Amino acid sequence: MTTENAVAEKRGPQVAIVPISAIDIKDVASGAAVFDAWLQEVSGGVVTLERIQGVAGALPVVGNIMALVDALGDVVTLTKTEKRDLLLWASLAINLIGVLPLPPTMAAARMTLRPTLHLVRQEMRSTTKLMLSASVVEILVGHLNASIVGSLDDFVTQAKAKLPDILAQAGKLGEDVLNEIAKGLEAAVNGTLDAGGDLEAAGTQISAAGDQLLHDPKAAISNIFGGLFSAYKAAGKGMANSATQHLLPDDIKQSVLTHTAQLRAMGPELRTQLNKLTAEDVEYSIGWLLLILSSASALWRKRNAPGQGTSVKPKETNQAKKTAAEGEVEASQKQVPATQAANPQKNCACAHTPHSINFALGAESLSHTDFNLPGAFAIDWTRTYCSRLSAYDNGVLGARWINEFTTRFDLHDKG
Repeated sequence: MTTENAVAEKRGPQVAIVPISAIDIKDVASGAAVFDAWLQEVSGGVVTLERIQGVAGALPVVGNIMALVDALGDVVTLTKTEKRDLLLWASLAINLIGVLPLPPTMAAARMTLRPTLHLVRQEMRSTTKLMLSASVVEILVGHLNASIVGSLDDFVTQAKAKLPDILAQAGKLGEDVLNEIAKGLEAAVNGTLDAGGDLEAAGTQISAAGDQLLHDPKAAISNIFGGLFSAYKAAGKGMANSATQHLLPDDIKQSVLTHTAQLRAMGPELRTQLNKLTAEDVEYSIGWLLLILSSASALWRKRNAPGQGTSVKPKETNQAKKTAAEGEVEASQKQVPATQAANPQKNCACAHTPHSINFALGAESLSHTDFNLPGAFAIDWTRTYCSRLSAYDNGVLGARWINEFTTRFDLHDKG
């Protein structure tokens, strides 16, 4: 393991905290792809997310596939990590909190708690001070009011009081998830894994648009892998694998059995580790994060006695610029890579370095004008170079150079 990877592992998974409206179904599919790749890795390509849904995953959870994807990603990380530290267990616990099956009112509160804890943890990892900034508290106040409406102080107080019970339930759900994964892997060895999977059942989990159950505390997912695969499928993923389970070689069978034993053994450990996260004196535990948030909330309340944000001026007429739910945020551990460079004229932001290296793709792009021809139909002969244009390595204007007159047709075989 490289020094960089070791440091990243020590700090736990990186999480993006973004407005709910900014999360795309492809971001969710990107996380689901990690779990699908791991299933194939340990089973020689036989067990896939598409197939495992038919024999495993019968666990009802709240309709928050974003949290479910991240939780299963944490499971993959834990299985590949020899020394499982508190940050990894805390990440899994926070994500499991977001999918605990409860009545809608309580489910909404716990779904709200997930991005709250992720944001506090992210901020504390990036600062040397044991205090949240006022801007972070402002974000959390807006997030809370957009999701369940209420005082941040009361929300934190209730969360602290209920934390032992919440973590106990999260531990039970986590252990059940591990056993369901083991069940699906064992089906490959026993020859009972359906090569096609129950696609019809998966199709009922999420609408064709792929966003029905991404974040809905009033909805429920009856099959965790079916719901996950539906989001995967909605983004054009989840292609069928042609391998058959009865051709499993002995070494692959042994690999599967080794991993199922590991998963089942991890269940009791998971429950034990999550119960420890209530401690307020252990850095980065959930109890510690709530203590930090409680202190920050009290200080913010003292500075903003009327209870409004710093952008609202007391004794003055203020105009509302937000509508309900606009301030709600979510946490995402995986984001789909950029597919094209940003347009600086449209985005009004710096899109590249001073030396023309694009931030989104890491590609170099520059333009050069060779000559100008005046007249009724003036011509500016300007060439553009892009390091990603490998198809133009033998271009007539030079390797990877094109201009507005460049035309090209490529013929691709089927598939």
